[in-house]
Amino acid sequence: MPLYRPLAGLLLLPNLALADLPRFEPEPGQHAQVQQQGERYFLQQPDGSRLALSIPEGNDAEAPSFESEDYNFDGHPDLAIRVPVGMVNSAYHIYLYRPAQHRFERLQMPPALMERVNCSWLSELQPNNEERALYSHCRSGPRWYYDAYRFDESGVPWLYKTLQVRHDYDPDAPVFFAVFEKTLDPEGNIIASRALDDDDRPLTWTVPSSRLYLHQRPDHASRSKAYLIEGDVCDVLDQQGNWLLIRYASRKGPLERWVSLDQAYAQAQP
Repeated sequence: MPLYRPLAGLLLLPNLALADLPRFEPEPGQHAQVQQQGERYFLQQPDGSRLALSIPEGNDAEAPSFESEDYNFDGHPDLAIRVPVGMVNSAYHIYLYRPAQHRFERLQMPPALMERVNCSWLSELQPNNEERALYSHCRSGPRWYYDAYRFDESGVPWLYKTLQVRHDYDPDAPVFFAVFEKTLDPEGNIIASRALDDDDRPLTWTVPSSRLYLHQRPDHASRSKAYLIEGDVCDVLDQQGNWLLIRYASRKGPLERWVSLDQAYAQAQP
C-alpha cells in the first residue's frame, strides 16, 4: 500500500489545485504528487520532473479519479486515472513506477494485444495478488466480460486469461456451452479452458447414458476402451460441435477426454 505523507519542497505552479489529489511515496524517500492546473493534470515526479497526465476519454461531466495500487506486482504502488464511460463501464490510464529511474511512465498496451481481448480499453481494474494478474472488466449487454494480464520481466503486459463466447449456437444440439475461460502462456498458447455460467462459475455436465465411451480426439475413430456411466459428473473444458472435452476425476487420477454428445443422448433416448 502507498504511504501518504505531507510533502515539502515540491514545485507548485500558480493556480495549482492540490485538494483531494493523491500524494504518495512509491518507495522510501521518493515522493510524488498529482496536481491540477485548470482542466489539466500533472504528476510531480520523485526525480523532480513534472509529467503531464493523459486523461482517458469518458463522460464529459465526470471529473477523473485517481487510484494508487501495485498494478504490475513489482512491490511499488502505481498510479491509475479512472473516468466513467457510459452507465457502468470505465476507462483507465495507468502510470507504472520505475524504481531504477525514480519516475512514473504511462503503460502502453500493445495494439495487437488489445485486438484479441474483450475489453478494448482497460476498465474496472482489479489486481489479483494470488494470480499476480491484473483483471480488466467491461459490460456488454447483460453480461460482464473480463481479460487478465500478467507482466514479463521487462514490464510488458501479456494476455493471461480471457473469456471466449461462442456464437455458433445450434438449436438442434443436445447441449450447448456458450462461454469458456481460456488461460494462456506468454506465447499466446491456450494451456487451460473451462466452461462458465453467467455468473462466471464453472459448469459441469452429467453423463445421461448407461455407457459412454471416451475418445482421444473429437472423432469416432479415436474411441478408447474407457467409458463413463450414467450419473458421472464431469468438468466441461471445451466444445466443438457435438463433441465435448471433459475432465473426469477417476480413481486413477483426472481423465481429459472427448465424448460424443450424439452418442450420449442417442443412448439416453427411451
